[in-house]
Amino acid sequence: MYQNNIQDLPKLKRGNYENIFNVYLDESNRYFYNLLQSVVIPKNLPEGYYEEYMVRYGDTWPFISYKNYNNPNIWWIILDTNNILDATIIPEPGTKLKILKNEFVSLILNQITTQKL
Repeated sequence: MYQNNIQDLPKLKRGNYENIFNVYLDESNRYFYNLLQSVVIPKNLPEGYYEEYMVRYGDTWPFISYKNYNNPNIWWIILDTNNILDATIIPEPGTKLKILKNEFVSLILNQITTQKL
């Protein structure tokens, strides 16, 4: 079961990372996520699947996501596309990032929404 299927929990927006995790109820009636589910974006993407973005001073992961996708919540797609494991590290100005094209991001979000990962 997923968080948006549980009436007692707040609804998550479509792009929220938490949407990829199953939610379970423990013996104490507390909900928890199964963090073993993941989205896998191939590391050797053909050029037609992404555009390059040059990090600017002051950029944050949510801001880069907003600038490219008009949605600050899908920053995790940018990190996964670029094999960046630590979201707490601020992006360095001058770094080139691969930004998945919108049609592929929509495909990923649709798969998450329908849970066909």
